[in-house]
Amino acid sequence: MRAGGIWNLVTESQNQEARDIAIEEACNCSSGRLVITDNESGKAIEPEFDKSIVVIEYPPKSEHGPLWVRGGIPIESADVKLYEIRNRVTLCRCGRSENKPFCDGSHI
Repeated sequence: MRAGGIWNLVTESQNQEARDIAIEEACNCSSGRLVITDNESGKAIEPEFDKSIVVIEYPPKSEHGPLWVRGGIPIESADVKLYEIRNRVTLCRCGRSENKPFCDGSHI
């Protein structure tokens, strides 16, 4: 946990280094569940992604992770439910997630 974790970092909003680390940590969240919002503008601080879908794999640990969907690609369920369009999401491909179609890390 870097610098005490993102939840501790955001409480130190007056500290520029803590703010920068919190933004970096949130932007590194592949699922997009961690999003930092600028207090003045109310806008999310997010990395820019081209539209892409990436398969997450970590062969040394035999981990077969989610599909990483980036760049605001719409996600639609089999019953035609359109989910909120997000800059980045991770979709379950192992079948173990309790939050399908989204990954909850159960593959680990």
